[in-house]
Amino acid sequence: MESGGDEPSSPLFFMTERIYTVSEVAREVKRVIEQFIAPVWIEGEVSNFSVSRIGHVYFALKDQQALINCVIWRNVADSIVFQITNGMRLVVFGSITTYTAQSQYQINIQQVRPAGIGNLYLAYEALKRKLEQEGLFAVERKRALNHFPQRIGLITSPTGAALFDFLQISRRRNPAVEILIYPAQVQGAGAADTMIKGLQVLNQYDDMDCIVLARGGGSIEDLWAFNEEKLVRAIVASRLPVVSAVGHEVDFTLADFAADLRAPTPSAAAEIIIPQQADIRTFLNEQVGKCQKLIENTFDQISVKLTTIAKRLELNRPLELVRQKVQRLDELEQRSTLAVKSIFTHTIHRITVINQTLNALNPRHVLRRGYAIVFRHPEGKLVKSITAVNQGAQVRVELHNGQFNAVVEEVTSQPKK
Repeated sequence: MESGGDEPSSPLFFMTERIYTVSEVAREVKRVIEQFIAPVWIEGEVSNFSVSRIGHVYFALKDQQALINCVIWRNVADSIVFQITNGMRLVVFGSITTYTAQSQYQINIQQVRPAGIGNLYLAYEALKRKLEQEGLFAVERKRALNHFPQRIGLITSPTGAALFDFLQISRRRNPAVEILIYPAQVQGAGAADTMIKGLQVLNQYDDMDCIVLARGGGSIEDLWAFNEEKLVRAIVASRLPVVSAVGHEVDFTLADFAADLRAPTPSAAAEIIIPQQADIRTFLNEQVGKCQKLIENTFDQISVKLTTIAKRLELNRPLELVRQKVQRLDELEQRSTLAVKSIFTHTIHRITVINQTLNALNPRHVLRRGYAIVFRHPEGKLVKSITAVNQGAQVRVELHNGQFNAVVEEVTSQPKK
């Protein structure tokens, strides 16, 4: 049988078929997905949340129609500043990849944040419960502050109102208290790290009485650095007592719960921890009175005991033994008198030193050395600079033993060096 030129030489057609393994198909799907789908932002509700033994995080994001598995490796999970829980809505960014062992796709997450203000509160409450269960907020671990601090560390923004308020009240109440300022970022990314560094630096001072974390009020986003877990743990680990002075009275952060003392505002913190000079004098006078009373009571008790012993010796011992005991009692009385005098001398010396220190801080004592204070007349405003007066201005000059009024005839500025 002859065949035409366009017909095949054989009525049979042979086709070569390639058989793929399951692994080959899975790898090809993985290559296509990971090569042609760029990293994406995805929002959804968390379900099936779990953490592996070594710290990797697994969960799924879902909506009403679909679900996608997610994984956050430990190096990324350690940087998350809030607690993820089931039911929370998240916005995540990551690469879509496949888990070939189960032939399923998933998101390898690099960034994660709560979806909306409501979820920030959920994250706040979740982390609060976790740290509270660990005992970080327990009242038993709170430390008392020194009633008469000499040096205070202040961690705050160098340009914020909190710094001005704290220093203003500190100078008014007791200018002898030294304030050591550590400038820190108190809002935004990296703020918690700068405050942790401040805690570490100030804890190296042996003569520091306490540390104050201060900033003004703001929204939950503004104050979020004070809710970060690493800052809370740094506050708990501080060797020195920590005072949290963050926000207005209605704002509570996790730093407030962890601190040894929570003040509603930076101004309130200064009012609480810095005593007024008058209060110090009152306290010292009270202590001196207590010491005097204690010494008098002790002396009376000793006298009664000595009298009782003398009577017993007189009744039950030979006269010579009584004389020896009386001589010993006289010796004890003399030593007691010397001890009492020593206590009085030491107490009076301490009071003298304290009064000298307080007097040295009185600015009006400087006038006795030939200085004067100048006020604008009649408003009584203190003249701090030559620019505050001009020719013909009326002023009042106060000296240590009186004052007089004057008129400015000439104003000469000090040349800048």
